[in-house]
Amino acid sequence: MTDKIAAAVSGGIDSLVAAFILKKKKFDVTGFHFFTGYETKPQNLIKDEISKMCRCLDIPVVFIDIKKEFDEKVVSYFKNSYIKGYTPNPCLVCNQMIKFGLLFEEANKLNIKRIATGHYAKFINSGNKKFIAKASDPLKDQSYFLSMVSPENIKNAVFPIGSLKKDQVKKIAENFGLIPSEKNESQDICFIKNKSYKFFLEQDKNLDLKPGKIIDITGREIGRHTGVHNFTIGQRKGINCPGPYPYYVIETDPQKNIIVIGKKEDLNSDSLIAKDFNWFYEPQNFPFEAQFKIRYSHKGQKGKIIKLSDNLYKIIFNSPVSSVTPGQGVVAYDNEKVVGAGFIAKKNEEF
Repeated sequence: MTDKIAAAVSGGIDSLVAAFILKKKKFDVTGFHFFTGYETKPQNLIKDEISKMCRCLDIPVVFIDIKKEFDEKVVSYFKNSYIKGYTPNPCLVCNQMIKFGLLFEEANKLNIKRIATGHYAKFINSGNKKFIAKASDPLKDQSYFLSMVSPENIKNAVFPIGSLKKDQVKKIAENFGLIPSEKNESQDICFIKNKSYKFFLEQDKNLDLKPGKIIDITGREIGRHTGVHNFTIGQRKGINCPGPYPYYVIETDPQKNIIVIGKKEDLNSDSLIAKDFNWFYEPQNFPFEAQFKIRYSHKGQKGKIIKLSDNLYKIIFNSPVSSVTPGQGVVAYDNEKVVGAGFIAKKNEEF
Protein backbone atom coordinates (compact mmCIF):
# COMPACT_ATOMS: atom_id res chain seq x y z
CA MET A 1 0.00 0.00 0.00
CA THR A 2 1.35 3.42 -0.99
CA ASP A 3 2.05 5.75 1.92
CA LYS A 4 -0.38 8.64 2.15
CA ILE A 5 1.05 12.06 2.85
CA ALA A 6 -0.38 15.58 3.07
CA ALA A 7 1.75 18.24 1.41
CA ALA A 8 1.26 21.88 2.37
CA VAL A 9 1.21 23.84 -0.90
CA SER A 10 1.49 27.58 -0.46
CA GLY A 11 2.05 28.31 -4.14
CA GLY A 12 5.76 28.99 -3.71
CA ILE A 13 8.64 27.11 -5.29
CA ASP A 14 9.76 25.36 -2.08
CA SER A 15 6.45 23.63 -1.32
CA LEU A 16 5.96 22.88 -5.03
CA VAL A 17 9.31 21.09 -5.33
CA ALA A 18 8.73 19.32 -2.00
CA ALA A 19 5.43 17.88 -3.29
CA PHE A 20 7.09 16.97 -6.61
CA ILE A 21 9.86 15.01 -4.84
CA LEU A 22 7.30 13.05 -2.82
CA LYS A 23 5.32 12.24 -5.97
CA LYS A 24 8.49 11.01 -7.70
CA LYS A 25 9.10 8.74 -4.69
CA LYS A 26 5.64 7.17 -5.29
CA PHE A 27 3.91 8.63 -2.23
CA ASP A 28 0.15 9.07 -2.38
CA VAL A 29 0.25 12.88 -2.12
CA THR A 30 -2.66 15.19 -1.35
CA GLY A 31 -2.05 18.92 -1.44
CA PHE A 32 -3.46 21.19 1.26
CA HIS A 33 -3.84 24.93 0.91
CA PHE A 34 -5.11 27.22 3.68
CA PHE A 35 -6.97 30.49 3.28
CA THR A 36 -6.15 32.78 6.22
CA GLY A 37 -8.23 35.76 5.14
CA TYR A 38 -5.13 37.88 4.58
CA GLU A 39 -4.56 37.05 0.93
CA THR A 40 -3.97 39.91 -1.51
CA LYS A 41 -5.60 38.10 -4.44
CA PRO A 42 -9.21 36.86 -4.77
CA GLN A 43 -9.75 33.34 -3.42
CA ASN A 44 -11.15 32.09 -6.74
CA LEU A 45 -7.99 33.20 -8.55
CA ILE A 46 -5.78 31.54 -5.94
CA LYS A 47 -7.84 28.33 -6.20
CA ASP A 48 -7.40 28.29 -9.95
CA GLU A 49 -3.64 28.86 -9.70
CA ILE A 50 -3.06 26.24 -6.97
CA SER A 51 -5.32 23.72 -8.72
CA LYS A 52 -3.41 24.17 -11.97
CA MET A 53 -0.11 23.72 -10.15
CA CYS A 54 -1.32 20.52 -8.47
CA ARG A 55 -2.73 19.12 -11.74
CA CYS A 56 0.77 19.40 -13.18
CA LEU A 57 1.94 17.20 -10.30
CA ASP A 58 -1.06 14.90 -10.76
CA ILE A 59 -2.14 15.30 -7.15
CA PRO A 60 -5.51 16.35 -5.68
CA VAL A 61 -5.71 19.49 -3.56
CA VAL A 62 -7.87 20.36 -0.56
CA PHE A 63 -8.71 24.01 0.21
CA ILE A 64 -9.52 24.96 3.81
CA ASP A 65 -10.72 28.29 5.21
CA ILE A 66 -8.90 28.85 8.54
CA LYS A 67 -9.48 32.57 9.03
CA LYS A 68 -11.14 32.11 12.44
CA GLU A 69 -8.41 29.77 13.75
CA PHE A 70 -5.63 31.91 12.25
CA ASP A 71 -6.98 35.06 13.89
CA GLU A 72 -7.39 33.32 17.24
CA LYS A 73 -4.08 31.48 17.33
CA VAL A 74 -1.64 33.67 15.40
CA VAL A 75 -2.90 37.22 14.83
CA SER A 76 -4.26 37.64 18.37
CA TYR A 77 -0.97 36.31 19.78
CA PHE A 78 0.88 38.88 17.64
CA LYS A 79 -1.21 41.79 18.89
CA ASN A 80 -1.31 40.69 22.52
CA SER A 81 2.46 40.31 22.58
CA TYR A 82 2.93 43.98 21.78
CA ILE A 83 0.42 44.94 24.48
CA LYS A 84 2.58 43.03 26.98
CA GLY A 85 5.81 44.63 25.74
CA TYR A 86 7.04 41.53 23.91
CA THR A 87 8.34 41.33 20.36
CA PRO A 88 6.44 38.36 18.89
CA ASN A 89 7.60 35.75 16.42
CA PRO A 90 4.41 34.66 14.62
CA CYS A 91 6.19 32.02 12.50
CA LEU A 92 7.08 30.03 15.64
CA VAL A 93 3.42 29.99 16.70
CA CYS A 94 2.04 29.41 13.21
CA ASN A 95 4.22 26.34 12.68
CA GLN A 96 3.24 25.01 16.09
CA MET A 97 -0.50 25.72 15.93
CA ILE A 98 -1.37 25.79 12.23
CA LYS A 99 1.06 24.01 9.91
CA PHE A 100 1.84 21.21 12.37
CA GLY A 101 -1.34 21.47 14.40
CA LEU A 102 -4.45 22.26 12.41
CA LEU A 103 -3.02 20.70 9.25
CA PHE A 104 -2.57 17.39 11.09
CA GLU A 105 -6.19 17.53 12.23
CA GLU A 106 -7.45 18.17 8.70
CA ALA A 107 -5.24 15.46 7.21
CA ASN A 108 -6.39 12.95 9.82
CA LYS A 109 -9.98 13.49 8.66
CA LEU A 110 -8.85 11.94 5.37
CA ASN A 111 -6.94 9.18 7.18
CA ILE A 112 -3.60 10.79 6.30
CA LYS A 113 -1.07 10.54 9.13
CA ARG A 114 2.01 12.25 7.67
CA ILE A 115 2.66 15.89 6.79
CA ALA A 116 5.21 17.39 4.39
CA THR A 117 6.20 21.03 4.00
CA GLY A 118 8.75 23.02 2.03
CA HIS A 119 10.80 23.95 5.09
CA TYR A 120 14.59 23.87 4.96
CA ALA A 121 15.30 21.51 7.85
CA LYS A 122 16.38 17.90 8.39
CA PHE A 123 15.94 15.16 10.94
CA ILE A 124 18.38 13.26 13.11
CA ASN A 125 17.38 10.03 14.81
CA SER A 126 19.11 9.49 18.12
CA GLY A 127 18.13 6.54 20.27
CA ASN A 128 14.38 6.28 19.94
CA LYS A 129 13.88 10.01 19.44
CA LYS A 130 13.50 12.11 16.31
CA PHE A 131 15.11 15.56 16.35
CA ILE A 132 14.76 18.54 14.04
CA ALA A 133 18.19 19.42 12.67
CA LYS A 134 19.75 22.23 10.67
CA ALA A 135 19.29 22.18 6.89
CA SER A 136 22.09 21.56 4.42
CA ASP A 137 21.79 25.16 3.21
CA PRO A 138 22.92 27.36 6.14
CA LEU A 139 21.53 30.46 4.43
CA LYS A 140 18.02 28.96 4.30
CA ASP A 141 17.99 26.86 7.49
CA GLN A 142 14.56 27.08 9.17
CA SER A 143 15.08 24.75 12.13
CA TYR A 144 14.73 27.78 14.43
CA PHE A 145 11.16 28.38 13.21
CA LEU A 146 10.20 24.72 13.72
CA SER A 147 11.55 24.43 17.25
CA MET A 148 8.20 24.90 19.03
CA VAL A 149 6.40 22.12 17.11
CA SER A 150 5.48 19.30 19.49
CA PRO A 151 7.73 16.20 19.38
CA GLU A 152 4.62 14.09 18.78
CA ASN A 153 3.76 15.98 15.60
CA ILE A 154 7.36 16.12 14.42
CA LYS A 155 7.43 12.29 14.42
CA ASN A 156 5.10 12.34 11.43
CA ALA A 157 6.62 15.30 9.58
CA VAL A 158 8.66 15.18 6.37
CA PHE A 159 10.92 17.91 4.93
CA PRO A 160 11.73 16.77 1.35
CA ILE A 161 14.03 19.71 0.49
CA GLY A 162 15.96 19.86 3.77
CA SER A 163 19.03 18.25 2.22
CA LEU A 164 19.02 20.58 -0.79
CA LYS A 165 20.46 24.01 -1.38
CA LYS A 166 18.13 26.72 -2.69
CA ASP A 167 19.89 26.68 -6.06
CA GLN A 168 19.22 22.95 -6.33
CA VAL A 169 15.52 23.49 -5.61
CA LYS A 170 15.36 26.11 -8.36
CA LYS A 171 17.18 23.76 -10.74
CA ILE A 172 14.71 20.94 -10.11
CA ALA A 173 11.82 23.29 -10.86
CA GLU A 174 13.53 24.46 -14.04
CA ASN A 175 14.46 20.97 -15.26
CA PHE A 176 10.96 19.55 -14.76
CA GLY A 177 8.97 22.61 -15.85
CA LEU A 178 7.52 23.27 -12.39
CA ILE A 179 6.04 26.76 -12.27
CA PRO A 180 5.00 28.14 -8.87
CA SER A 181 1.91 30.31 -8.69
CA GLU A 182 3.75 32.70 -6.35
CA LYS A 183 6.89 34.01 -8.01
CA ASN A 184 8.08 36.20 -5.12
CA GLU A 185 9.50 34.53 -2.04
CA SER A 186 7.80 35.51 1.20
CA GLN A 187 10.19 37.30 3.54
CA ASP A 188 7.90 39.14 5.91
CA ILE A 189 4.95 38.41 8.19
CA CYS A 190 2.37 36.77 5.93
CA PHE A 191 -0.67 38.61 7.29
CA ILE A 192 0.87 42.07 6.95
CA LYS A 193 0.86 43.02 3.29
CA ASN A 194 2.43 46.15 1.82
CA LYS A 195 2.24 48.03 5.15
CA SER A 196 4.32 48.10 8.32
CA TYR A 197 3.35 46.12 11.41
CA LYS A 198 2.94 49.48 13.17
CA PHE A 199 0.21 50.48 10.73
CA PHE A 200 -1.35 47.02 11.13
CA LEU A 201 -1.54 47.40 14.91
CA GLU A 202 -2.86 50.93 14.74
CA GLN A 203 -5.88 49.77 12.72
CA ASP A 204 -7.10 47.81 15.74
CA LYS A 205 -9.13 50.30 17.78
CA ASN A 206 -9.16 47.90 20.76
CA LEU A 207 -5.44 48.47 21.33
CA ASP A 208 -4.53 51.35 23.62
CA LEU A 209 -1.61 52.79 21.68
CA LYS A 210 -0.53 56.25 22.85
CA PRO A 211 2.53 58.51 23.18
CA GLY A 212 4.67 58.46 26.31
CA LYS A 213 8.05 59.12 27.91
CA ILE A 214 11.50 58.12 26.72
CA ILE A 215 13.91 57.74 29.65
CA ASP A 216 17.56 56.78 29.98
CA ILE A 217 18.79 53.92 32.18
CA THR A 218 19.04 56.30 35.17
CA GLY A 219 15.32 57.13 34.88
CA ARG A 220 15.82 60.66 33.50
CA GLU A 221 13.23 61.72 30.90
CA ILE A 222 14.95 62.82 27.70
CA GLY A 223 12.20 62.66 25.11
CA ARG A 224 8.77 61.44 24.01
CA HIS A 225 7.78 58.39 21.98
CA THR A 226 4.86 57.90 19.57
CA GLY A 227 3.77 54.54 21.03
CA VAL A 228 5.56 51.61 22.67
CA HIS A 229 4.52 49.37 19.76
CA ASN A 230 6.80 51.41 17.47
CA PHE A 231 9.94 50.20 19.23
CA THR A 232 11.80 46.97 19.85
CA ILE A 233 14.94 46.16 21.82
CA GLY A 234 18.12 46.97 19.92
CA GLN A 235 16.42 49.55 17.70
CA ARG A 236 18.45 52.64 16.86
CA LYS A 237 16.45 54.45 14.16
CA GLY A 238 13.37 56.47 14.98
CA ILE A 239 14.24 57.36 18.59
CA ASN A 240 14.74 61.04 17.69
CA CYS A 241 16.51 62.04 20.90
CA PRO A 242 19.69 64.14 20.55
CA GLY A 243 22.54 62.98 22.75
CA PRO A 244 26.32 62.69 23.16
CA TYR A 245 26.31 59.16 21.62
CA PRO A 246 23.94 56.99 19.54
CA TYR A 247 20.95 55.78 21.55
CA TYR A 248 19.51 52.26 21.40
CA VAL A 249 16.25 50.91 22.80
CA ILE A 250 17.18 48.91 25.92
CA GLU A 251 13.69 48.12 27.24
CA THR A 252 10.01 48.73 26.48
CA ASP A 253 7.39 48.89 29.24
CA PRO A 254 3.79 49.13 27.99
CA GLN A 255 2.35 49.12 31.52
CA LYS A 256 4.22 52.34 32.35
CA ASN A 257 4.13 53.39 28.67
CA ILE A 258 7.86 54.17 28.62
CA ILE A 259 10.85 53.43 26.41
CA VAL A 260 14.26 53.01 28.06
CA ILE A 261 17.28 53.92 25.94
CA GLY A 262 21.03 53.72 26.46
CA LYS A 263 24.40 53.00 24.90
CA LYS A 264 25.04 50.04 22.62
CA GLU A 265 26.93 48.21 25.39
CA ASP A 266 23.83 48.50 27.60
CA LEU A 267 22.21 45.94 25.29
CA ASN A 268 24.61 43.20 26.41
CA SER A 269 23.21 40.42 28.60
CA ASP A 270 24.95 37.48 30.19
CA SER A 271 21.73 35.60 30.98
CA LEU A 272 18.01 35.38 30.30
CA ILE A 273 14.87 33.72 31.64
CA ALA A 274 12.83 31.52 29.29
CA LYS A 275 9.40 29.91 29.67
CA ASP A 276 7.02 27.51 27.88
CA PHE A 277 9.86 25.20 26.87
CA ASN A 278 9.24 22.56 24.20
CA TRP A 279 11.71 19.71 24.73
CA PHE A 280 12.66 17.12 22.14
CA TYR A 281 15.04 15.80 24.75
CA GLU A 282 14.74 17.16 28.27
CA PRO A 283 18.08 16.77 30.06
CA GLN A 284 18.12 14.39 33.00
CA ASN A 285 20.57 16.66 34.77
CA PHE A 286 20.95 20.43 34.91
CA PRO A 287 22.88 22.60 34.20
CA PHE A 288 22.88 21.43 30.56
CA GLU A 289 25.36 22.87 28.08
CA ALA A 290 24.22 23.78 24.58
CA GLN A 291 24.43 26.36 21.79
CA PHE A 292 21.64 28.95 22.05
CA LYS A 293 20.09 31.09 19.33
CA ILE A 294 18.08 34.05 20.68
CA ARG A 295 16.65 35.05 17.29
CA TYR A 296 16.57 33.61 13.79
CA SER A 297 19.49 35.72 12.55
CA HIS A 298 21.62 35.04 15.65
CA LYS A 299 24.69 32.88 14.99
CA GLY A 300 24.34 31.26 18.40
CA GLN A 301 26.23 31.44 21.67
CA LYS A 302 27.42 28.66 23.94
CA GLY A 303 26.07 28.54 27.44
CA LYS A 304 24.21 26.45 29.98
CA ILE A 305 20.56 26.12 30.95
CA ILE A 306 19.31 25.76 34.52
CA LYS A 307 15.84 24.57 35.47
CA LEU A 308 14.14 26.96 37.91
CA SER A 309 10.68 25.37 37.94
CA ASP A 310 8.39 23.28 35.73
CA ASN A 311 7.93 26.16 33.30
CA LEU A 312 10.89 28.44 33.95
CA TYR A 313 14.53 28.16 32.91
CA LYS A 314 17.61 30.35 33.20
CA ILE A 315 20.18 30.43 30.40
CA ILE A 316 23.67 31.71 31.23
CA PHE A 317 25.91 32.54 28.27
CA ASN A 318 29.65 31.91 28.16
CA SER A 319 30.05 35.48 26.91
CA PRO A 320 27.48 38.30 26.67
CA VAL A 321 24.94 38.49 23.85
CA SER A 322 23.34 41.64 22.49
CA SER A 323 19.66 42.57 22.35
CA VAL A 324 17.96 39.79 24.30
CA THR A 325 14.34 40.43 23.34
CA PRO A 326 11.38 39.17 25.40
CA GLY A 327 8.86 37.40 23.18
CA GLN A 328 11.40 35.94 20.78
CA GLY A 329 12.25 32.26 20.76
CA VAL A 330 15.43 30.90 22.30
CA VAL A 331 16.49 27.60 20.74
CA ALA A 332 18.95 25.14 22.26
CA TYR A 333 21.12 23.19 19.80
CA ASP A 334 23.32 20.19 20.44
CA ASN A 335 25.59 20.47 17.41
CA GLU A 336 23.13 20.31 14.48
CA LYS A 337 20.02 19.11 16.29
CA VAL A 338 17.39 21.07 18.20
CA VAL A 339 17.02 19.73 21.74
CA GLY A 340 14.50 22.28 22.94
CA ALA A 341 13.11 25.80 22.65
CA GLY A 342 11.16 28.32 24.67
CA PHE A 343 10.10 31.94 24.68
CA ILE A 344 12.28 34.64 26.22
CA ALA A 345 10.51 36.15 29.25
CA LYS A 346 13.18 38.43 30.74
CA LYS A 347 16.86 39.23 30.55
CA ASN A 348 19.53 39.46 33.26
CA GLU A 349 17.26 38.34 36.07
CA GLU A 350 18.75 36.88 39.23
CA PHE A 351 16.85 34.16 41.10
